[in-house]
Amino acid sequence: MICLGQWKETFKAEQRESPVKTEWAETLFKKADDISGELTDIRRQIHRHPELGFKETATARRICEKLKDLGIPFRTGFGKTGVVGLIEGKAKGRTVGLRADMDALPVQEKTGAAYASQIPGVMHACGHDAHVACLLGAAALLKSMKDQLNGAVKLIFQPAEEIDQGAQAVISDGGLENPRPDVFFALHVDQELPVGCIGLREGPLMGAIDSIRISVTGSGGHGAMPHKCVDAVVAASAIVMNLQTAVSRRVDPVKPTVVSIGTIHGGEAENIIASRVEMTGTVRCLDPGVHKMIQGIIDTNCKNTAASLGAGVVVDYQRLIPPLINAAEMTDKVKEACQAILGSSSVKEAPISMLGDDFAFFLNEIPGCYFRLGAKNPNWEKVPTLHSDRFDLDERSLPIGASILAHAALLSLSDPLAA
Repeated sequence: MICLGQWKETFKAEQRESPVKTEWAETLFKKADDISGELTDIRRQIHRHPELGFKETATARRICEKLKDLGIPFRTGFGKTGVVGLIEGKAKGRTVGLRADMDALPVQEKTGAAYASQIPGVMHACGHDAHVACLLGAAALLKSMKDQLNGAVKLIFQPAEEIDQGAQAVISDGGLENPRPDVFFALHVDQELPVGCIGLREGPLMGAIDSIRISVTGSGGHGAMPHKCVDAVVAASAIVMNLQTAVSRRVDPVKPTVVSIGTIHGGEAENIIASRVEMTGTVRCLDPGVHKMIQGIIDTNCKNTAASLGAGVVVDYQRLIPPLINAAEMTDKVKEACQAILGSSSVKEAPISMLGDDFAFFLNEIPGCYFRLGAKNPNWEKVPTLHSDRFDLDERSLPIGASILAHAALLSLSDPLAA
């Protein structure tokens, strides 16, 4: 069993010196320590039995069993497999939402761990098993302190984050309603941060994710007579190059944007000029204004480039996820919670990333904060990266994540503005 144990002694002196104190910090920290072994067991059970997006039936069943044991009412079926629990406090007030994603990835695990995946070709290679354990831990902590809640806490266990569809499915099925959260929090394990730290940033944190499929058409012919053809390969190549000007000359350079073409398929033989080329790519950006206009820029760029070479083009542009933007007030709540529990130096500035998370859909509707939970073991010689077949994490991060989620919720419900 892994628990805080010796690790917490490292932070004890700094915790006493922390400029931020609340009446709950010590209680939460102790309660989290007490259930750390249970959280590890939950994480490992889920890790052994990973499930892909919208197929998380066994995972959802384990969540429901735990919520039932805690005496927390819940509803199921949001986004097919999603589970929503509700902890109501002693008094009426606003509602805090806490979210954990629960799907795995199509990866064959190679960690060799005793708790390695037992499902061929499927693995929790992104830490969602840990996210579920942290939220169930937060649920246990908050349930034990429900008489101190001036409002309610909504627990959302969300499917299908890895395929960018789960959050919208939960929203479409009414998972945010009755009651609707006023603020939202979520975490993600971070292999670059040592256990005992969190990564935090106000404002844009993660990029929007859009996908593009570009079909270029020309007229084929013999490779020795290009003047009698419209070469789709040449047109496609020009489009790839000119798409970079969609960023460098049409988007404000202080607003980071990425357009990357990942696949190109065209042609049948070395001496035949291709009549058709298919390309796919990804678009990432941080600014909501850029996100609104980039589709039009790319569409115009592709059409004008193709037309200049006599080719035709069809651009299929799919908006998948908006930028993930942390609200100032909620970011401050997470910072306050972390400082009170772990000490002032535990909060690190999270780097901006062009990766995405569909928690952004929740933050599009409700102010909140998404933070990074340090999960790096100091004894690792090589850090196992997210989505790799050797991904793992330091399980001492689990009670830390649970206590910070719980504390952020308590702080939000105690805010005078919440009344």
